[in-house]
Amino acid sequence: MSGSPPSPSPPRAPNAVADRALRLLFWLNRRAPSVPRVIKRPALGLAWMASGALRRGPLINAARILGPASSAADRTALARRNVASFYDFVCEVGAHQHHTLAQLAARVAVTCGADAYRAARERGTGAVLVTAHFGNFEVGLAEVRKIEDRVHVVFRRDAMGAFEDARSTLHRNLGIHETPIDDGLASWLDLRDALQADGVVLLQGDRAEPGQRYLDAPFFGAHLRVPAGPAKLALMTGAPLVPVFAVRDPDGLVQIVLGEPITVPDAHAVEPATRAVVRALEGIVRQHPEQWHVLWPACLEDAEPSDGWASPEGTPG
Repeated sequence: MSGSPPSPSPPRAPNAVADRALRLLFWLNRRAPSVPRVIKRPALGLAWMASGALRRGPLINAARILGPASSAADRTALARRNVASFYDFVCEVGAHQHHTLAQLAARVAVTCGADAYRAARERGTGAVLVTAHFGNFEVGLAEVRKIEDRVHVVFRRDAMGAFEDARSTLHRNLGIHETPIDDGLASWLDLRDALQADGVVLLQGDRAEPGQRYLDAPFFGAHLRVPAGPAKLALMTGAPLVPVFAVRDPDGLVQIVLGEPITVPDAHAVEPATRAVVRALEGIVRQHPEQWHVLWPACLEDAEPSDGWASPEGTPG
């Protein structure tokens, strides 16, 4: 990236009780997979009633997505479906951590946009894939790994040890290279080298973390603060920028949606390219709003200082 590198921020303090509960949930998904399904409804119902913090973010985001004409009942229904979808995702991470590439890729029902993606890959410049906290992106990662030999995933280490362990185990089984963004400049140099070797880099693009360069992009009538890094990485290496989402269907299978490849020929194209990625995100969220697993107020206009992210210690892109 040009300019000063993103500075790592300390991880949030882990909640020991929540971490133990998550480890138990993962254990049940491997040993007694019917139990999480049985307890899902009462557990989520209790959590919804007991936790104002849990309700706040999904309700605010539901109001943004559904628009000002939506009713309180519709917003509540969407918010509760959103929390339930996140529960399903967490269970899937625990259940899938020891699965093979073939087992996970078998869950992909269809891939949309593959022809344009293959055409872009013929340039031999690698590809920067930008995804979001959406659907079952770990299964989507398996599909990418099936067609790509070298895949690097950028992530921030999670304060929840149970989730961190499960994710790392899954990535090792899939042959994925992990690049922690917490490592600062060294991470970005590794990603540059991977793309120059015609590899693929996958990043989350729906929230700028503290220390990252960012851009504020229009999103559902407000603004989403997103990292400028993916577009800057594409600019640095000549790689195309490709939005990608993994949509879960009612049967538990996954549809991979690859957006149109976006070129970033010069520095003036960084902001338009980033906005194009956010438009792709807005489109998929509009179609499947409950699968966007963002449980905090996502838009700048809705965030409070106590949310701790609306003014990250980063730099405008």
